[in-house]
Amino acid sequence: MTDKHHEVFKQSRRAVLKTAGLGLGLCAGMLPFGMALADDKQRRYRRYNATGKHGKRMLKSYAKAVRAMLALPPEDPRNWYRQAIVHTMDCPHGNWWFLPWHRAYLGWFEQICRELSGDPHFALPYWDWTVDQQVPDDMFDDVLDPNHPAYLAGRQDFERMITGVIAGAGYWSLPGSGFDGRSQLGQLLSRRIRFEPDLLFDMVTDPRGGMFFDQPGARGIRREQPGFSLATADAVSPATIQAALAAPDFIAFGSAKTSNHHTSAGFGILEARPHNSIHRCVGSRDCNFVEARGFMTDMLSPVDPIFFLHHSNMDRLWDVWTRKQMQLGLPFLPAGYELRTDLPDEQKSAEERASDYYRWARDPLLFFVNAKGQPVSQTRAGDYAWMTPFGYDYEPGSGEDLIPRYAVASQNGRRARVVGSVQRREVSEAAPASAVAHLPGATIEAARTAGQVLVANVTLNFPQMSHDAFMVILNGPDDLSHVDASSPHYLATIMMFGHRGAHGALTYSLPLSEKLRQLPPADGKIRLRVVPMCGPDCHEQGHDHQHHDKVHGDAVELVAVSIEAY
Repeated sequence: MTDKHHEVFKQSRRAVLKTAGLGLGLCAGMLPFGMALADDKQRRYRRYNATGKHGKRMLKSYAKAVRAMLALPPEDPRNWYRQAIVHTMDCPHGNWWFLPWHRAYLGWFEQICRELSGDPHFALPYWDWTVDQQVPDDMFDDVLDPNHPAYLAGRQDFERMITGVIAGAGYWSLPGSGFDGRSQLGQLLSRRIRFEPDLLFDMVTDPRGGMFFDQPGARGIRREQPGFSLATADAVSPATIQAALAAPDFIAFGSAKTSNHHTSAGFGILEARPHNSIHRCVGSRDCNFVEARGFMTDMLSPVDPIFFLHHSNMDRLWDVWTRKQMQLGLPFLPAGYELRTDLPDEQKSAEERASDYYRWARDPLLFFVNAKGQPVSQTRAGDYAWMTPFGYDYEPGSGEDLIPRYAVASQNGRRARVVGSVQRREVSEAAPASAVAHLPGATIEAARTAGQVLVANVTLNFPQMSHDAFMVILNGPDDLSHVDASSPHYLATIMMFGHRGAHGALTYSLPLSEKLRQLPPADGKIRLRVVPMCGPDCHEQGHDHQHHDKVHGDAVELVAVSIEAY
């Protein structure tokens, strides 16, 4: 690998921003929409749509890299399963570090693939699931399917391979200067992973369900039936993506603000709808959301090669949203970005240190390695605010054409919020949880005719280990026993990601405008109800909905509903 293709973090952040046309004094609108954040000299790689000619060529190189990583000894941190374990140990979901962590993960993984495939031009293709609403057929070929014989066949094989290896990786070593919560050890302890047996318990031996899926159940969706369910198609529809891209600030777009990246608090539309739904679809039998039987449903999801195509598309949409915000002169990173300096932390002003951007940018991301398997020196979230350091851009895909619709509506910067009243808290088969909110007629009319975006924020309290899927119903009949994703009253499906998602209160942001345009309430009354999602053939079997999770008698509860307009 030549120096030209080595990591390029040599420029200071200020130099990167200057080259990208983002100096402090520049109006964001001066950067024409459609222009990449890196100029032609900086962009050396392009991520293509996986179903196009160039994307298919990249998939061949990807398969070479996957095979090479599967063949590496487990002591090598570039080994396929070692890379997946990084996601298990450290990955944030349901918070504002979701996007930068995954950008870093994909960027370093991409460099490993470039090295091991022997293709100096390799870049991860993306799966544009809004346009291609089925698993790309090439992803069932060779080692791009996790049921291929080159993969470990079962969890016992995985446990034998990995036991002792992780302990020797040095993750639990105490830094020479003493304990530091920002070290790898500190980050693992914050996730209650005290030593290797804790990690093995989570992945393999937990009697409530491990994260490793034996073949032939490594992927739920099959080549014979690769298409999306109605619920998944709705989650990735142009209307859903349009609403996600309309988010007026980084937290609305990139999920909730939390104190650290191990805590979940809420999911923006992008994470709540397409992200979670694609994971659940690919990992459940025939995309039914209910019968989870594949890696993509849990934290070892990167064992399935389609994970990286899915998240490449998520990263692409972040880039689309960022360029939209810049064109409209709206904030594109957490508040306080304009206060940033290159000064050492101890020399920064009190105002800068108190800003959201400072907190967000300095969060530690510590477990990545480069193409040679060496720990990287870029260890803060702020290092991954841009695509520029990895030197790639994207072949245009869905979402680019949706931006102009919000050029007028987004510029006013106003946000209105209506708090609903919860009428019934417990989610049960016998009766749905319910809440009511009253929207002014002018708000509904603006959503119907002027493109104003309405978002329902639904907060559920989950018991630990909850893994069910739940439907949210908008208005509709009292009897919901036969309401499913084909109903005009279906709003969304919400779910936890992984069996060990953080329990407690989680808020899901769900797009509301398009459904209200189809069925506008005459009196402004919005009734939202939450029911467990129906399993396969449940209506024919005489059951209303799947049995929902209860842990020691604790039920999933609806605790709050609000509706935002922007």
